Amino acid sequence: MEFIIDTVNLEEIKDAIDHMPIVGVTSNPSIVKATAPENFFDHMRKVRDIIGTDRSLHVQVISKNCDEMVNEAHRILKEIDNRVYVKIPVSYEGI
Repeated sequence: MEFIIDTVNLEEIKDAIDHMPIVGVTSNPSIVKATAPENFFDHMRKVRDIIGTDRSLHVQVISKNCDEMVNEAHRILKEIDNRVYVKIPVSYEGI
């Protein structure tokens, strides 16, 4: 079993990796919206800095159509790093 924390709150992430065997961080659009980072990509790079490269980082696209999902996925990898797991919604467009 692996434990992946479902938040982008920086303090929650720091606390979790200090006290639990967290192997990664995952997010979705509603979690990001609730945290309301000023700059999404800067914020996600801070998450990566906190968790390092040994832990996984999962980021979901927000686009609704296939071409935009692909473009957004490439941008996520470019803006954060190429080790991010890009999450694609399971929908007709996502599949």
